[in-house]
Amino acid sequence: MYITLIRHGRSKWQMRGWMTGCEFAEWVKAYDAHGILEEDKIPAATLETVKKAALVISSPLPRAVQSVERLQPFCHVAIAEWMREVDTPIPFANVRWFCLPVSVWLVFSRICWLCGYSSGVESYREAKRRAEFAADMLCEYAERYGHIVAVGHGWFHRLVSAALKKKGWKRTASPSAKHWHAVLYTFYNKKH
Repeated sequence: MYITLIRHGRSKWQMRGWMTGCEFAEWVKAYDAHGILEEDKIPAATLETVKKAALVISSPLPRAVQSVERLQPFCHVAIAEWMREVDTPIPFANVRWFCLPVSVWLVFSRICWLCGYSSGVESYREAKRRAEFAADMLCEYAERYGHIVAVGHGWFHRLVSAALKKKGWKRTASPSAKHWHAVLYTFYNKKH
């Protein structure tokens, strides 16, 4: 059995600069609403992996859905809400004088989230539970189809990867935060 996790293509939303927490909240909404850059090259190995899949599962966010469209699988595609990216909490959203660059906001908000700050979005603990559920679902689909691909997002893939490893799945390549990167997980049992 095989499960391949593929990170979506690069987002069209490339706005950078300094902003307040309130402006960063709008930036996150725009990032989630935008699709991907069409001109990015997809690695040949990623395309080959998708050709071998019997099922492709995608996050419902536009950058994942458009990535699946670019990958052009020859099999059934399922959109799964449980594969969406983890939410980004916005610390200091109401403080108007506190400005940071986007890249710092991204790191700062994720560190806050990992430390327990969630402020109205899915908490780290809840995201880990959803990742365990996603890993269970991916295992069921892999059992049924043999080789499946899940197209999603960097942070959620980290959590799913940890859940798959706990279930005995072996990662055959090192994980990467690069867009279009494919990581294969294998599991052998007496049925296969």
